[in-house]
Amino acid sequence: MPKAKASTDPYVRVMNALHVGSRPDELPCRQAEKDEIYNAVTSCLEDGSGGCIYISGVPGTGKTATVHNIARKLQAMAKGEEFEPFRYLEINGLKIPEPTAAYALLWEAVSAHDVKKHGHLRISAKEALKKLTRHFETGAGEDDEPIVVLMDELDQLMTAKQDVVYNFFNWPTLKNSRLIVIAVANTHDMPERVMSGKVRSRLGMQRINFKPYTWQQLQEIVDSRVASAAQKGKPPPKILSKDAIAVAARRVASVSGDARRVLDICRRAVEVAAEDKSTVQTADIDAVIRAMQNSPTAAYIRQCSLHERIMLAALHKVVRREGVAEVQWGWIMSQHLNYVDNLPEEGESRKKPTPAQLKMVLNSLHASRAVIVEDGPAAARRPDWERKVMLNVEPPEVERVLSEMGGSRWKNALGI
Repeated sequence: MPKAKASTDPYVRVMNALHVGSRPDELPCRQAEKDEIYNAVTSCLEDGSGGCIYISGVPGTGKTATVHNIARKLQAMAKGEEFEPFRYLEINGLKIPEPTAAYALLWEAVSAHDVKKHGHLRISAKEALKKLTRHFETGAGEDDEPIVVLMDELDQLMTAKQDVVYNFFNWPTLKNSRLIVIAVANTHDMPERVMSGKVRSRLGMQRINFKPYTWQQLQEIVDSRVASAAQKGKPPPKILSKDAIAVAARRVASVSGDARRVLDICRRAVEVAAEDKSTVQTADIDAVIRAMQNSPTAAYIRQCSLHERIMLAALHKVVRREGVAEVQWGWIMSQHLNYVDNLPEEGESRKKPTPAQLKMVLNSLHASRAVIVEDGPAAARRPDWERKVMLNVEPPEVERVLSEMGGSRWKNALGI
C-alpha cells in the first residue's frame, strides 16, 4: 500500500499509521523469527544453493510482513553490492486463478522476463512446467541469478495430487539449483495432515512457527505505530491513552492474538475521537468492540441456518480465490459441497444437499439481501450455474463472525 500523504493533523497521521495495510520500516516483537529467516535465506545466497523455508502461524502474527521486511532489506543490500543480485518473486495462492498458474509466474522469473515492460508471457501451465523441469533437472541454472520465491497462502495452492507444492519444494534440492522457496501457511501441522511423505521430507530443512502475539506484544505494536506517526522533532501524539491500548490488546490476545484486529479496533476508536479531538480512553475501546460485535451484519449471520452460513463461507472463499466480486453460482455450489464434509459439528448432518436444496438456500440469502444474484434477460439466457452471485455484506464481518461461531474448523476452512 502506498504511503499516505503526510498530514499535519495528528489524528489523521495516527489513523494512517494504524491502518492494517501500512508497512512500517520496523516490525516489533518478531526479531527472533526475522533473524532466523534472514539467516536461512542469506546462507543460501552466500553458498549459491537452493533451499526451502516453511513458515506457519495463525493469521495476523506478522508472517508475510516479516518476509516482506527481509526482502526489502536484502534487495537494498544487493543493490549496494553486499550480495550478488537475485530475483524476487511473490506468488499468493489467493491471487492466482488456479494453483498450476504458479508455474508460469516462476518461469517468467527463471527466464528473466520483464513483466513490467512486456506484460505476462502467454504460456500454458503445462508448457511452463516442462520448461521448469528441464531447467532445474539439467542444472541449467548453475550460473543464473538466485531466485527467492515467497509462496504466500500456501494452503490455497494444494491440489489433489499435491504436485504444485511438491515441485516447488523439490526444485530447490536439485543439483545446481539456486531457487530459494519461502512458503507461508496458516497451520503448523499442514504438512503432516495433508502432504505426502515425500513432500514432508522436503520441509525438514527449515521450519519456523509464529506464535500468536501476547497482549504485551500487541500493546508494543500499537505503541510503535503511534510513535511512527510523530512529526519530525516532535513527541508522539497523545491520542490513545496507555490504558486504552492495554484494554484493546488484552481483549484481542484473549481471543486470537491477531495484530490486525487490535490495530483495527484502535484505529476505529481514533476515528471517533477525532470528531471532538479527545483522547481515546478505555470506555471508547469498549464501545468500539461492542459496535463491531453487535453490527447488523453480525446479528444477521448469527441467526442464519447451518447451510446459510456454509454458503456464505463458500461464497467468501470463491471470491478470495478468484479475486473478483462476482463469481459463478456453479463454483459456489462446488465449494459448498466440499465444505459439507468438514464444517458441520458433531451431531449436525453432513448429508450433501441437492442442487434444488442449494438453490433454496441461495434464494433465502438473496431475499435477506445478504447476497445479490444476477438477474435480467442476459442472465436468463445462460445456464443456471453460470449466473453471477455477489456478497452484499462486509467480508471482514463474515470472516469474523463465522470463525467466532465455528471455531478453528471454520477458521482453517476460511483460510483465516
